[in-house]
Amino acid sequence: MGFVNEKIEIEGKLPERQTIDRERKIILKRVDEGGPEFPTKFNLNINGEEINFSAFQIVKQKRKEQLEPGEEPCRIEWRVVEIYGPSHLKSDKPKLFPLIEEALDAYGFSANRKYVESVTVIFASNLL
Repeated sequence: MGFVNEKIEIEGKLPERQTIDRERKIILKRVDEGGPEFPTKFNLNINGEEINFSAFQIVKQKRKEQLEPGEEPCRIEWRVVEIYGPSHLKSDKPKLFPLIEEALDAYGFSANRKYVESVTVIFASNLL
């Protein structure tokens, strides 16, 4: 089935959002919202093991003349600048990088993919 975005209702607290792949037991959660000068921080739980990463988000909107009436799609670019966690997970880049790309693609914009036309994930050169 792949990743889906869902809202988690916790009594007495604000709802949280997560991007989850139940079949593979992978959960992506935003830990800290970034800004122009600070990256967004994420936690990626892979079958009970956690890895954290930071990424800058760049939102690119279509020009108005390209939009259909009522349409508001945008393109998202994530630039992953830091990955930290268990060394055996960090070092398995052929497995880890595609999982991060897939999770961020499903995550879209604030765990909502409705108005997102496309997502691109770029890894900083120091991570390659």
